[in-house]
Amino acid sequence: MNVTIILIITGAIIGTFIGYNKYKYGNQTFHRKPNRDFPNLWRTILEERIEFYNKLDQAGKRNFETKVHIFLLNVQIVGVDTEVTHVDRVLVAASAVIPIFGFPNWHYVHLKEVQIHPDIFLIPGTTKMAKGLVGKGAMEGKMMLSRKAVEKGFYDQTDQVNVALHEFIHILDKQDGEIDGVLDNVMNEADIMPWLHIIHQKMGEIEAGNSTIRDYGAANRAEFLSVVGEFFFESPEKMKAEHPALYSALDSIFNPKKVSPKRKRRDRVEGW
Repeated sequence: MNVTIILIITGAIIGTFIGYNKYKYGNQTFHRKPNRDFPNLWRTILEERIEFYNKLDQAGKRNFETKVHIFLLNVQIVGVDTEVTHVDRVLVAASAVIPIFGFPNWHYVHLKEVQIHPDIFLIPGTTKMAKGLVGKGAMEGKMMLSRKAVEKGFYDQTDQVNVALHEFIHILDKQDGEIDGVLDNVMNEADIMPWLHIIHQKMGEIEAGNSTIRDYGAANRAEFLSVVGEFFFESPEKMKAEHPALYSALDSIFNPKKVSPKRKRRDRVEGW
């Protein structure tokens, strides 16, 4: 049999086995889209572990599942000195979906791989340890996560700490070209200056010891966004009561509403 024909048949069999359709979008050669039902095992993990998912109505849950499924078909989850489990995959994917759930069309176009380490890991090229890291340089397009930290992030919903969610907000921030605490791709232009004012004010309160936002939020603007993002998604009612202006700003960012022509959105998000 002709070698070309064999390769075509093999590719078709593999594609059918893992359950996806390929389709072209933007500058990405292929994205994969599910053509089979969401696995019941994955749904059980969401129900048992993800509070954000459980607060959604039925339509919202199906939408969340679709986004999780697409993420897992397009981003490799690989183990480093460990084997990747279904729980690993679903928790990572849920962490990716939560911050972009309010955006109808979004894909982490530059993220290709998430590495799962059993616990804290050595930051490449340094002597420092980390629980989560967005890669750059030789590690561009990759994220590193501690399994222990990922699981703890969803086990304790009261500490406003979720390492995987924190790192995915960094990826979201980075997609406009710079990790700077401002989501240029999704924010209304008119809201950027007020947002910078809130960042300055709240970082000052953290530095003065007068805030319920954890101290790491004062490190820089990028860390502030990820830290308050963790707070917003884990304890929205607490943030709304203690930091109403900050809550309102984050709600506008992560749950964008229809805006008037006078307040044009920088809507340049990438589709799935």
